[in-house]
Amino acid sequence: MCRDSEPASGDALTLRKLAKEIPAGSFPALRATALAQSTFESSNEFQPMPVLAFNTSRTSGGTVINVAGDYITCTGQEVHTDVKIKIYSALDKLLYANGASWSPTLVCLPGTRVTMLSEIRDWSYSLDKRNLLLVKGVAGSGKSAIAHSVAQALHECGLLTSSFFFDRESSSRNTSQLLLTTIARDIASLYPAIAADISAALEKEPALATANLSRQFESFIAGPLRRHSIDRQIIIVIDALDEAIRDDTDTDLLTILRDDLPKLSRRCRFIITSRPTRVIEQFLSRKEHVESIHVDINSLENCQDISAYVDAMLQDDTICSQMGSPWPDEALICDLKMMAGGLFIWIATVFAYLRSAHRPRAKLRALLSKSHPQGPLEPTKKIDNLYVAILEVCGDWDDADFREDYAMFMGAIMAVKRPLPIAALRALHGENQELSLQRLPQRFGSVLVGLHSEHEPIRTLHLSFREFVTIRAADNAQTSKFFLSEKEHSERLARLCIRTMVRELTVAPVKGTGYLAGEYADPPGIPKLDGVSEQLIYSCESWGDHIRDIERPTAAIVEGLQEMLLHHNATWVEIVSSSSVFRGSLSVRRWLQANLPALLKLHDDQSQALILLNLSKHLRYLGRLEEALTAAEDSVHLNRALAAHSKPPAQSSAGLARSLVNLSSCLAYCGQPEAALAAVEEALALYRALAAEEPAAFNSWLAQSLVNLSDRLIRLGRREEALAAIQEDVVLYRALAAARPAANAWFAHALNSLSVGLSDLGQHEEALATVQEAVGLYRALASEKQAASSSDLAVSLHNLAVCLSALGRCPEALMAIQEAVGLRNTLAAEQPAEFKAHLAHSLVSLSKILSDLHRLEEALASIRQAVAYDGYNALLKIPAAPFWYFPPLFSLRHFVVQILVFHLQSYTTLQNSRQNGIQHI
Repeated sequence: MCRDSEPASGDALTLRKLAKEIPAGSFPALRATALAQSTFESSNEFQPMPVLAFNTSRTSGGTVINVAGDYITCTGQEVHTDVKIKIYSALDKLLYANGASWSPTLVCLPGTRVTMLSEIRDWSYSLDKRNLLLVKGVAGSGKSAIAHSVAQALHECGLLTSSFFFDRESSSRNTSQLLLTTIARDIASLYPAIAADISAALEKEPALATANLSRQFESFIAGPLRRHSIDRQIIIVIDALDEAIRDDTDTDLLTILRDDLPKLSRRCRFIITSRPTRVIEQFLSRKEHVESIHVDINSLENCQDISAYVDAMLQDDTICSQMGSPWPDEALICDLKMMAGGLFIWIATVFAYLRSAHRPRAKLRALLSKSHPQGPLEPTKKIDNLYVAILEVCGDWDDADFREDYAMFMGAIMAVKRPLPIAALRALHGENQELSLQRLPQRFGSVLVGLHSEHEPIRTLHLSFREFVTIRAADNAQTSKFFLSEKEHSERLARLCIRTMVRELTVAPVKGTGYLAGEYADPPGIPKLDGVSEQLIYSCESWGDHIRDIERPTAAIVEGLQEMLLHHNATWVEIVSSSSVFRGSLSVRRWLQANLPALLKLHDDQSQALILLNLSKHLRYLGRLEEALTAAEDSVHLNRALAAHSKPPAQSSAGLARSLVNLSSCLAYCGQPEAALAAVEEALALYRALAAEEPAAFNSWLAQSLVNLSDRLIRLGRREEALAAIQEDVVLYRALAAARPAANAWFAHALNSLSVGLSDLGQHEEALATVQEAVGLYRALASEKQAASSSDLAVSLHNLAVCLSALGRCPEALMAIQEAVGLRNTLAAEQPAEFKAHLAHSLVSLSKILSDLHRLEEALASIRQAVAYDGYNALLKIPAAPFWYFPPLFSLRHFVVQILVFHLQSYTTLQNSRQNGIQHI
């Protein structure tokens, strides 16, 4: 496809001039849009593109021509039509955390927390410089319920912009990785201009989607909010900040909250709940922009709220029906309220315990007597005492079998990398019937949730319980029996994962696997695998994480690893890629190198490098660019190690060069052009050396790497060097095609790319001759295998049309572009997801050529069809297209400018011609 030239310097003036020529009364909406766009085009500094909305409400008289189709055309009455051209599909690149928002089921009990919620409401409406409200409290004091209530209240009055509830047990919510992208998407959903701003930033630099927090905050939040006026409060609620801070070195988010929040508008306000940990206090206490509220568990109001909460919980029919008579027992209830010590989690845990207890009244009396303090206790100790009292009655701790079952079950809950349902845990443990719903709820239902369904993930009721059994229980001889070492149980899970994979993959191979074996081939993408169990998915996802905790591998581990490495080392990668997120595959190899180097030979680095190369291409095709980059980097790592130790090095060098070319493509798509260029230059050097020794074997690989080099240079604006690379490429392919006609397709691609480069540098005659040769080759190929080559022929015909148009040969250009549109119409009908953007682009070029020929009605019709195909969104979603299909310097912004210019030109010229009685042919 011929590269769109940069918009002429007069585009802004053209838009403004044409807009002013439109009579204000007859076309106000389009006129206003054009004026806004002209301001954007003429700005000296970068500004986001305003949302293109053709609003026709409150308009009377005249005729409205709607480029997206004439939904309503009215004369003499008000028009209520909003036609919006969406330009922010790039926002899909920003990951959005699932389940991170507020929940109406987790809010405070009505009538409680009245004073605190009122203070937070008043702060939310204010405009003082303190734009961060930090709600601090000990574990179990009810901070999360406060956050849910605040978020609900703000939502109901239209002030909530975004909410994010961190959760240590959720992989998407236990770090700050998805916080800013989630907030950015929420802001964008409320402010279309900000959505366009963020989209423009992502279009320019896709790597921002996964950049560090500081760059994301500036690009997606601070920058857009500075550049756009905000007409109301923007309020963000963040809960459990402490659960996102891994250790005292994890301070990126805290740095933003300390240093960057004060620079935001006073309308941008953050409400954050957290435990007052040392590092959080160090960063946020006594800062001028931070207002703090402390949840005082000993205050009179808090005690009253606890009392109200207990009274509400006692209305539970299940508990009341089992409490016996007389009930209510006021003395017992009074003791319960007093024992809570202001901690809502204490009460919640007690009632969860009572619901599953036999004879709950007696259990409550025993619980209160066991956890009764001898004096005032600090909150953590009070909660720990409650956990001790509950766990003591869960079973016979003198029974070795019970202790073993506790360690097996609770140890797995603490060590899994993501919560699993009981059915999957039981399967991991070889269908151990001790892990059944008949036994577990009455034992641990007061401290765990998810025990009433076979398929609901099991989570701790509160983070404090996890901290007790994995940390604090070890500090005391009386509680050490409750202690569980996460590392030891992770090691046990490593054995279970390996055993599960070997068992299930041996007994019943998964249908659909094998797509990464051999050379990369069609169909691209990743198939959906059916019949994969939850425990197998988890094992494939997490065995590499768990195995790092094994220090002394047993014979069973060695045997299982041998089986995995020999027979299933590709299958587990395929299962993860199909059912989950690929995060890398080298952790097992690194562990082998450190602990079992004798097994490294079974890893088969060469085969695994090819598997990862193929995986990277499949992922890139699907637009899973970060995963594709991870796979590409792993492939290069393995090939580099092979090349360093291989004699003779030719085969390994070829593998390394091939993986480097793929890495270069992944880096380019992830917005890292300099790194992409370095990778392809390294590959090119390897291929030059190999081709010098064996030209017949490696000239084709050298030619393909030159294509990639040209693309990387173009992305960096080095067009003369890019042209030199593609000229060398054409020379190589001409020779290859002469010897092997099968190379004609690649030769035609090279000619097409050369034509683009020549056009860029104004060498239109040479570009025309080159693309005509490409069209001839593609016609021959298409006649031999229509389905495979018609899309390539359409590309070259589009290119030919643009070249002819540049030389003023519009009638010939029209014939070429009409043929291209015809081909792409057929392709888009068969595969709309892949080809509708290409069709939209050809329709724009067709419109321009028709406009040049003064066939304005047809030009307008072509533009309407382009918009109907939603070409803007489609262009943003094109997965991994080679640069000769969509040149890297192509700008969506310029595409939209083209449409506005063509449409306005066509409209004004058409109106003038009608007024003057001129009929254009």
